[in-house]
Amino acid sequence: MLPVSDHAREALRLAHEEARGLRHSYVGTEHVLLGLLREQDGAAASALVSLTVTYERVRAAVVRMMGVGVEDVPGELPFTDPASEAIDRASREASVLGSDRVGTEHILLALMRDPSGAAVRILVQLDTDPAVVRTAAGARS
Repeated sequence: MLPVSDHAREALRLAHEEARGLRHSYVGTEHVLLGLLREQDGAAASALVSLTVTYERVRAAVVRMMGVGVEDVPGELPFTDPASEAIDRASREASVLGSDRVGTEHILLALMRDPSGAAVRILVQLDTDPAVVRTAAGARS
């Protein structure tokens, strides 16, 4: 696996923070998408915002789709299988694009590969075509 950029590492940390803030017991692709948007200096946020996908709109969609838990969840929150797979896939995305590090754009590209994932479903709900997101993210790589 390729090394992860500081922006990508921060986005994944923010994904955990989002899951904890929503009182979810896991970190899913929806939380990773929120983390990518909160890491505003990353290429993924730039790509998403250029398509009018904002943190506020995505967070509202996550709350509509997944709800908010009733109590804080102690301990480390695990990544769901789809989120883990996307993070693993991000390294391959970076390699294919000739990058020596995994950036936020590579994580976003990897998220878009799973049409059944919560992140893609949320973007579709927001009338954003995942193929257009892939093009925008790939252009920033």
